[in-house]
Amino acid sequence: MSSGSQPSASGAAIPDEVYGDSIFDHGRDTEVSRLSALTEELDPVTWQCLQAVGVAAHWHCLELGAGTGTVSERLARVCHQGSVLATDLDLTYLPPPDDTNLTVRRHDVTAEDLPTESFDLIHARYLLCHLRERNQVLRKVVSWLKPGGWLLLEEPAQFPITSSPHSAYHTVSMGIFSVLAERIGTDCHWARHLPQSMAAAGLTEIGVHVTSSLVGGDRPMSRFWRLTLEQLAPHIVDGGHATAAQVREVATQLADAGFHDLGMATVSVWGRKEEMP
Repeated sequence: MSSGSQPSASGAAIPDEVYGDSIFDHGRDTEVSRLSALTEELDPVTWQCLQAVGVAAHWHCLELGAGTGTVSERLARVCHQGSVLATDLDLTYLPPPDDTNLTVRRHDVTAEDLPTESFDLIHARYLLCHLRERNQVLRKVVSWLKPGGWLLLEEPAQFPITSSPHSAYHTVSMGIFSVLAERIGTDCHWARHLPQSMAAAGLTEIGVHVTSSLVGGDRPMSRFWRLTLEQLAPHIVDGGHATAAQVREVATQLADAGFHDLGMATVSVWGRKEEMP
């Protein structure tokens, strides 16, 4: 994929970089640590939601944007009579192919299709918010569900940080969201509308779970946010979103066990595709 931006008809810049081109590149030394911190924070939440769905041993499952593969590997153990397909644009952190029921495949969800009505469960976490085509992708993903199949989407939401009482933390974190929106088209407001979006895509039995996170010290979300800031700091400062001094202050706060504030929320929404009468 190319990087940078091109002007729109109105003169505004349209980003043409995608997640992983340079921002969040898997070749970066700290990227696996950043993703592993998010995994530590969110895997228990994901499994709480999957238990609400009721995963069965014979299910055929798809995980989009599988990342480090922890959810896919556990799904493969639970669905031991079925199968799990784990996909991502970059397979660096996913387990190598073996003789189990877990298959790993490079797949671009924005450009490539999968067979319709193929999966009992489709899961994606922190994926669609980074796709400019997120609404079209949602409709396409729903078509891959079998009648009666479940979709579980988990997306970050910035609203807890918007109300932060810590000035530098608020300013710098808003800078992170702005850089991601400008560079790769990320929308961390989108999750707030996810229940309605999934219902509009034809899913029923909608369930919602919202998780708050804490930052400060060695908490997983704090490590994730600190490593995200470390990577995006030059863009935040160069783009005028925050000063270098504010960035240093927040990096220190995030590493301080005595600092307490809310990180991003995670909005987990599941819904079922209606069975044929």
